[in-house]
Amino acid sequence: MKIVQLSDKNAGEVLADVEEVIRNGGIAIVPTDTVYGIVGDARNESAIEKVFSIKNRPEEKAFPVFIGSVRDARRWAYISDTKAAFLEKVWPGAMTVIFQKKGYLPPILTNNKNTLGLRMPDSAFALKLLSFFDFPILQTSANISSSPPAKTLDEVLSYFQNEDSIDYVVDGGELPGSPSTVIDFTSDHPIVLRSGIVTKEELDRLLGL
Repeated sequence: MKIVQLSDKNAGEVLADVEEVIRNGGIAIVPTDTVYGIVGDARNESAIEKVFSIKNRPEEKAFPVFIGSVRDARRWAYISDTKAAFLEKVWPGAMTVIFQKKGYLPPILTNNKNTLGLRMPDSAFALKLLSFFDFPILQTSANISSSPPAKTLDEVLSYFQNEDSIDYVVDGGELPGSPSTVIDFTSDHPIVLRSGIVTKEELDRLLGL
């Protein structure tokens, strides 16, 4: 496990390192706009299996993905023009939105379901990283399942200090620590599955309800 403290001077080198790790089927932990996240190639079944093992995560739980734009989201999920307009209002930001999946991703990623959770993070580092790929990035909070997500490097290491399956850790300092709001938008009307930074009242306002 390589640990690197992110700075303005080394950002380009760190991004290149993480890109290489992901392209080679490896696993990295990176700062996001909410908490530290475990990331890998969402198309790579071996990488997905590693993350399940690292987190001790039940296999029936699907993983969401990071994407770099609404346009990219529409490549991997069925998103109407109306729903795309909604995403333009809330992304980049702490909003994970579940849609009907489009295109092939390993069934293990989505627990054999035809739905997919997507998020465009409000993080300069994460967005730059996503710009290097033409595929989604598996993302999940850096923690053991059912434990609080890590918002500092010390918390990351308290979970994964001796985890050989993690190739690279980016220290981005202390993060806000609040989780994303999760909504199911597979039907005409969104359903809030998890409250987070974006409240239901704010969501209603954005939807014009």
